[in-house]
Amino acid sequence: MTLDPRYLRHVGLFGAEGQRKIDSTEVAIVGLGGLGCHVAQQLAYLGVGTFLLVEADAVSPSNLNRLVGATLRDVGVPKVDVARRMISLIRPEARITTVPREFVVGDPELSANFDVVFGCVDQDPTRFDLVRHATVRAMPYIDLASDVTSTGEFGGRIVFAKDGARCLSCLGELDQHALARAQMTDEQREADDRIYGIRRDALQERGPSVVSINGVVASLAVTEFMVWVTGLREPRGYLNYRGDHGTVGVRSDPERGYCHYCMTLWGSET
Repeated sequence: MTLDPRYLRHVGLFGAEGQRKIDSTEVAIVGLGGLGCHVAQQLAYLGVGTFLLVEADAVSPSNLNRLVGATLRDVGVPKVDVARRMISLIRPEARITTVPREFVVGDPELSANFDVVFGCVDQDPTRFDLVRHATVRAMPYIDLASDVTSTGEFGGRIVFAKDGARCLSCLGELDQHALARAQMTDEQREADDRIYGIRRDALQERGPSVVSINGVVASLAVTEFMVWVTGLREPRGYLNYRGDHGTVGVRSDPERGYCHYCMTLWGSET
């Protein structure tokens, strides 16, 4: 790789070899909504050379206030196509594969060993599938989440899971009821709805989403990716952004007695 002049100001931080490492890194992004679009844009500017983009949804009018790269003309266009266009405009030589459907564990097209996976999804059952997918393949996995609560809290967090050191399960970042519900039959879900008092799918399980909050969370994730790839430092395992406080905190890994996923399954299919 001949160093492109556009990356000369990167070299001042992590050197030409760091830039070459970024270029050679193959990245999968699952979810190209409010978080994933920022990740895709920043990775393209950073100089990543190979992308796999996975997302089933198309652009809707309510996406236009936070979907980087989308315009009014893109309503109805698959989000993966918007992301591909954006990346190509930033880095025309990038190698991009798009998968316009939901992530499914074991899907042959998604089973290649990418160097790192970014999970930018809304639902915990999909997060759990990504944990299993990355863990058994010993693939570093960066999970992003942002939230705005009814009590005025807003912000998000990132988890960088690698080397079997941690995962969303042992960190307690998965909603166990949501995981259980994903395994229920239709009859069982109806019974669960009666207990809850309202059809859960009527809530759509989607909260407020603001472009700047998503951007901060995505920037934290891409920065940890950058320091990891270039060797600037060891990435943080868990960063928590509290926009309502104006702070970013670091959470230490918990003492684990046992975790089936990152302690037992890590690398079991490599």
